[in-house]
Amino acid sequence: MNSSKLVSELEKIVGDNYVSEEPEITFLYHYDFITAEPEGKCDIAIMPGSAEEVQEIVKIANKNKIPLVPWVSGINFGSIATPRRGGIVVDMRRLNKVLEVNEDDMYAVIEGGITWADLKGYLDAHHPDLKAGVTWSPPGTGVVPSCLCYGMFDLGMIGGTGAEFINGLEVVLGSGELVKVGSCALSNLWYGRQPLPDLAGLFIGWEGTTGIVTKMAIKLWPKLPFRTDYISMAQTMEEGVPMMLKLSKAGLGIIDLCIINLGWAQSLFCFDSKNLAIDPIELGLADFFGIITTQAYTEEQHNAQCKAIEEICSEFNVTPLTADIQVKNFPENLLGIMHHISPSTGGQTPIHFWGCWNFSRGGGGEWIGSYCSTRNILKYYQLSRKVCIKYDNPPQFYSRLMMGGHYCVARTNINFNKNDPEEIQKARDCLKEIHEAVQNIDGVVMYKPPTWAVEHNKNKTLPATNTLIKKIKKLLDPNDIMNPGQGIEGE
Repeated sequence: MNSSKLVSELEKIVGDNYVSEEPEITFLYHYDFITAEPEGKCDIAIMPGSAEEVQEIVKIANKNKIPLVPWVSGINFGSIATPRRGGIVVDMRRLNKVLEVNEDDMYAVIEGGITWADLKGYLDAHHPDLKAGVTWSPPGTGVVPSCLCYGMFDLGMIGGTGAEFINGLEVVLGSGELVKVGSCALSNLWYGRQPLPDLAGLFIGWEGTTGIVTKMAIKLWPKLPFRTDYISMAQTMEEGVPMMLKLSKAGLGIIDLCIINLGWAQSLFCFDSKNLAIDPIELGLADFFGIITTQAYTEEQHNAQCKAIEEICSEFNVTPLTADIQVKNFPENLLGIMHHISPSTGGQTPIHFWGCWNFSRGGGGEWIGSYCSTRNILKYYQLSRKVCIKYDNPPQFYSRLMMGGHYCVARTNINFNKNDPEEIQKARDCLKEIHEAVQNIDGVVMYKPPTWAVEHNKNKTLPATNTLIKKIKKLLDPNDIMNPGQGIEGE
């Protein structure tokens, strides 16, 4: 089918205002926010307004074997929504509604194109006693891709990854068929994925290669009246990490435990890359920052929680200070995005703590991110720090303890000027070397791996497992049209 005829067919589905092959429109979809991976080429952009329209689009693409890339906002770190092989980019932003909030079972049914700003704004306005766990990515990132790609939420200590917040899904397969998984498959309630066969895994971690999610139910949590956010500081990671591990197992109503080093912390308030310390340890600066958030239903319960937290910290010679007090220690001109936790905004840690991605430093960034055992946080940091310093990059390290301390995420960020090819290549070389170094740690498994790391993951997996993955992919996407070139592909 030629291009003009294809556009004409698509216009019949969504109307001529919501489909375009004009270069000034399609250009906007050829890269993602960080542009660390090679750019793609969007041939046609289309914005469906319903699940039925998504179905019809997929059917046309499947019939003509045209690549399809689901796209929410273009801030999908890792180039997951880059049209590597051209084709049609399905822009989901018209599907941005909260369809239902069930306060009894504490979940929200949302459409596939909703952003964190959309969801939080809706809950604050209409259900102020409930909250969603949110990521540290910018407010314009999509909720659905964050969940499907194992995003790390600020309720991760009680809820796990974003994937574990998913109650159910409505998905258009690569064949154009519409399916529902979870309790919603048999009823109007989206309370969970039990007790049916858990088919949500057919779409979690597949990076849009098995279907387009048009609806999702995401768990919500009570916003309890008593909450404290601490920011604790220690001289070294070796001093601070054991403290956080003990806190994770203390049963103190902690909803978030996050570890960052000075490299990440200074990126939040220092916008001039020339003033970033490459090696804080060499300069004698404190390198450990721990964010501890707890909440409770009664004041008495909360006072006991806070007292216990402070006692555990004191065992490691750390004095945790509340976030609003810590912010007061920074000069006004150095607060940067830490204004989010100033007393005027309630003194709570920001929901989008992403200052390390900064346009004043070139706007580019990428990470080597892995899920791993909590016993390996220090080892991961030490290896990645050594490589970063070798490349004159400030180590920007982040770790979040998940699901009551059962596992964690550990990752190192690299900033670069995305308009400077040499700087991009240097960043890639650094990331690849970190990747090779941390592979010696047992249990390190990359999430949202760049294309150059996918083959490594395949090689570590049992051959029969790889075969099973390919069979599932082929079943759900028989003509290999869904986000081709991303993740593990079918035969």
